[in-house]
Amino acid sequence: MKEKFFAALNSIFPLSKETMAEIDACIAAAHYPAHSILVREGQLSDRLYFILNGALRAYYIHENKEYTDWFMFENMFACSLSAFFGGIASPQCVETLEPTDTLILTRSHLEDICKKHHDMSLLNGRVLSQSLVILQTGFIDQRFKTAPERYALLLEQYPEVIRRVPLKYIASYLGVSQETLSRIRAKK
Repeated sequence: MKEKFFAALNSIFPLSKETMAEIDACIAAAHYPAHSILVREGQLSDRLYFILNGALRAYYIHENKEYTDWFMFENMFACSLSAFFGGIASPQCVETLEPTDTLILTRSHLEDICKKHHDMSLLNGRVLSQSLVILQTGFIDQRFKTAPERYALLLEQYPEVIRRVPLKYIASYLGVSQETLSRIRAKK
């Protein structure tokens, strides 16, 4: 299990054996059933999740309607960026879509390791930079691409979405009704 985690970290930035040993001492494994809420809107969360197996989504609730923001799958990190990195109440919820196995690193552990190990600090900076690029790309796509174009991009980036994510969440992500999503899918 941990091999996947350390391989993912080292693919972002190579870490020393000492840094990996310290991380290993701090991470905790957790299993969550489908539809478990890992982060609630308005909650402080100091947990960074690495997905070993399973799938997650993040969503906002506005006027009693859910708006899916992103999907995460195996070998990806997940958290409420605002809560984890900003230390503020989360504006979104994070939920498992299927039974999910994770490794968890807390913010205080991450900060302590970053203070002691320069390579971890550099890795943390890369993860934040990558997150910002993904967020900006998502904002641009949401503004300037049509729902069919965003659907095609979603399938290109995450082909497992179509078989693992309920259609109502894909429709919510695209900002369309399930009926509109059905029409988009029929044209593919």
